[in-house]
This record gives sequence, C-alpha cells and structure tokens, in this order.
Amino acid sequence: MTIYPTINRSVVLVVPKQPFYDWSNKIFTDLPETNKEDVDEYNSYLLEEELFLDDPKKELKKYWKKIFINELFGQCTDEDCFPNLSWKLFTQWFDFYRSSVVTDLADQPLYTQEYE
Repeated sequence: MTIYPTINRSVVLVVPKQPFYDWSNKIFTDLPETNKEDVDEYNSYLLEEELFLDDPKKELKKYWKKIFINELFGQCTDEDCFPNLSWKLFTQWFDFYRSSVVTDLADQPLYTQEYE
C-alpha cells in the first residue's frame, strides 16, 4: 500500500452564491448573465497548516478579505466597482468548505508561480 504525503497547508474551497453573480451581472450588463447553476469550477486557497478547528470566522480572520478581493478581481479588475467588504457580506456571497489535510497524489514536485 502506498501512503501519499500530505503538505503543510489547510485548504478552503470557496463557492460563490447567487448574490455574487448578481453583483457581477449588474456591472457587465452587455454580457450574458451568469447564474450559480452555470458554474461548476471554484477557487481553492491554501492556508496555514491545521488551521481549521472550531470557529470559521476566527480561523479565516487573516484570510477572508484576501479571498474576497481575489474572487471579486476574478470578475472585475476595477476596484471602484467592489462593494464594501465585511465578514457578513462574505458569508452572504460565498459558501466555503474547509479541510485541514491536503494529500499530494501527484509525482511532480510542488512549485509556486508568481504573478506581476
């Protein structure tokens, strides 16, 4: 039996809810509307190891704003169009699923890619 290595990160999968797409649809009225049902791919974020214990707000305190901005930026790069960010709005616009174990099943080494 092969035992695969785990990496020293937790992961959060972020799934936008319909209000997120409603916001995007209001900005880009010239494009076809996007609805939650139209989307089946979501962003995942690697966080510090063994982060998830009990309280999601406390656990994501350092990260939710960065995640929120990244999700908004994926739809619109004009920050003037962004709403006022709050934890309440984050939870109204996104579901998230947490995992404290990330298992690496690939044979290739891990690497990071920097963006400018």
